[in-house]
Formats: sequence, C-alpha cells, structure tokens
Amino acid sequence: MSRTPRVKFFLEQRKDKKTKEIIETDVPIRFSVSAGFYCKSTTGITIDKKLWDPEKKRVIPSHTHASSINRQLSDLKRELEVLCYKAWEKDIRITSDYITSNLKKNQRSESGFFDRFDEFIEQGKKKWQPGTVKKFTTMKNHLKEFGEKKQVSVGFDQLNDKFFDKFMDFYFEDTEERKGYINTYARKNIKFIKHFLTWATEKGYNKNLDFNKWKLDTGQKKESTGDNVIALTISEFLHIYKMKIENEAMQRTRDFLILACSTGLRFSDIANMKKSDVDYSLGVINCTTIKTGAHTQIPFNEFSRSIIIKYQFTPNYNSKGVEMAFPAISNQKTNTALKDLGKEAGLNTMVTKIHYRRNNRIEEVCPKHELISTHIGRKTFITLNIWLGVKSEILMGLTTHKSHETMENYYTVDIDMKREAMNNFNLATFEALTKNLTTN
Repeated sequence: MSRTPRVKFFLEQRKDKKTKEIIETDVPIRFSVSAGFYCKSTTGITIDKKLWDPEKKRVIPSHTHASSINRQLSDLKRELEVLCYKAWEKDIRITSDYITSNLKKNQRSESGFFDRFDEFIEQGKKKWQPGTVKKFTTMKNHLKEFGEKKQVSVGFDQLNDKFFDKFMDFYFEDTEERKGYINTYARKNIKFIKHFLTWATEKGYNKNLDFNKWKLDTGQKKESTGDNVIALTISEFLHIYKMKIENEAMQRTRDFLILACSTGLRFSDIANMKKSDVDYSLGVINCTTIKTGAHTQIPFNEFSRSIIIKYQFTPNYNSKGVEMAFPAISNQKTNTALKDLGKEAGLNTMVTKIHYRRNNRIEEVCPKHELISTHIGRKTFITLNIWLGVKSEILMGLTTHKSHETMENYYTVDIDMKREAMNNFNLATFEALTKNLTTN
C-alpha cells in the first residue's frame, strides 16, 4: 500500500506575556508532517498574521518577499516528503528527531543564517587580525541572543526594517546582565552586520537587500566625540615621566605609558615590537601595525630613546624564542596597572564623559585616573604634537592615520592649549604681526 506524507504549514499560536493577547506580528511559521506518525517544528521564518493566507497556507502575494518565502516553503515540503519516502524504503522508523536531524539546513532558515555567519568568520580568519575576528563573533552572538530572548527568527528573509528596529530596541535596553549600549557602539556593530550581509549577498546566500537602508537615526546632530578624548596634558606627562617609583612592576607600567605617549604606537604594536624592528644605531622604530598592516618609521625622541635603550640589553623572549624590545605585557593587566599609576600620580581631576543612547544624553563623572587605558598613549602623542605645531601630514605619517577626520578622534584641545592661544591674543602680538606685514 502506497503511503503519502501530509505536510502542512501554519502560524504559531502564542500569547503576549503581558497583555495575554494573541501575537499577530512576527509570528513563526511552523510545519507538521504526518503519515502514520506526527511531527511538527519551526521553519525559521516569521510573518505578520495579516500577510498569511490560512486557506492556501502561504504568504499572500502583496508581501515584498512573498515569492521567495513561498518558494522556500515549497522546497521544504518537497524535502520533507523525500525524507519520508527514503525512510520507508529503508524501513526506518520516522520520528520527530529523525525529521529534524536529517533536514538540510536551509540557507534562509535561522540555523542556515548562523552557519553562513560561521563560514564568513572562518574565511575572515585567513586575513583578519584576532581583534577583528572577536568583533564579528561578538556581533553574531548578539544576534543569537536577540533571537532567543525576544523569540524572533533570525534569517536572511527576516532582516527587514521592522527587524532592524526591534534589534535596536534590544540593543539599547537595560537588562539584568548589562546596561543598554551607546550610539557609537551600536553604529560600529551595524557596520559589522552590513559587512557580513554584503558578503552573503555576493556569495548568493542572501537576496534580501533591505539591510542597505539600515541607519541609526536619533534625530541628533553629529554627536561630537572631542570632549570624550582622554589624553595627558604636558604637565601630567612630565610629572609621570619624572616620578620616583620603587615598585618594579609599576616602573614597567610607567615605561609602557611613556613609550606609547612618545611614539603613538598602539598597545598591540608595542607588545609585538621585536628588537630586530628597532635600529638602535640610527634611532628608528620600524613598525608594520598589527591592526591595519600599515608601515611606518618612527625616529627616536628624548623620551622614547630613554625607554628603548633601557631594555636594549635586557633578555625579553616571547614564546617563539624571538627577542622582544619591551617586556611581555597583557592588555587587561596593563589597563588595570595604568589606572593604579594614574591614581598614584594624582590624576584626580573630575572628568565628564558624554555618551548618547539614541537621543538621550548620558553624562559620566569620575576621576581622570579611572578612565586611563592603553589607548591614552596614542591620544596623548597626537595631542602633544598638535600643541608643538607638527604638521598634520607628518603626524599622519607617524600614526598611519589615513584621514584628518579619523585623526580628529584621537586628540583633545585642553585648557592649557586654549589658555596659551588666548594669552597670544593680545595687543603686543597683533602689533608684532602688523610690523612684520609692513616690513615684508
């Protein structure tokens, strides 16, 4: 006797936990299979109830992606039927576990979406730095967390404007585990998602181009980051440089900070600097940056020379037996040690950090030493060189910044710099300038 499996699609019946009313938006489409057995599971697709035809068991034609979703449902129906026929031929008992474990991971289903994300990351590992891999992995985990906690399907066809709005709501809300994220962090991660989706589109995995319109619009003017740049002033820099420190570990922390402030090198580049990268006779550091792969040469100055020469004959070998120019350090431990150093140095000026969460301004007031991290070296280097009048083109050559706009995020015009400018705004200065113009 021939048997024919019956495959049906239907919308999940689920009530809102707060209102107790039937949910009618982003409702999961489920399927059932029966033929001497019964199995049901989810398709990984969600749809608004008003866009579902209960008679035809398909999405109504007016939906933007109706043909794509309906084709996906038809493909799934055929796949389920084939699974049943093969099981009967081999006299395999059909169960729910058999069906779900043997289903191919449809590229537009939730499981398929994250499989593609994993593929994207694995390919990226061949050319990205570890920090970039970590950022994309974090972004993938955020999407998974969103899907699980908000009971939203995450698949290529679901990534429309409504999905984006809900994801941003999730990003900005406070939870028991974390505070809501700020705008700058959200915008960075939007770029990461769009990067992945562009790759998926080029690969043919994604046909939904709604993501190109995604943009965090808060109604605010450009949110300036200038006031949030934490850098040492000249007096603070000199004070730390001249400090008498007995503790050997804190001495190394101070040496790291002075080296970073006097070269503009990132933490990763100082940690990776080999003695073979340093020309001790000519007084030049040759660096190919870890983050971007850009090459630069940084001549010694009085401050950097004192640190580099201090460790020239100190044996510092890494795990591969390569001799390093600076003692081994870890980013996390250095960040903690820098805060301790800043406290010891008396960097207790209260600083206001300004963030935005959507259109809400958030102010954080704390002592300056609490905000010190490894990145303060690079920001201090740029700030002090601007004070010294170094041309921006030369400064960009030292730091490997590609644009003035990017470099603007790395320096601050502090009160001492402003005071000097105002002190020069006087009668004597103007008369001297007038005299020079008349003479010339």
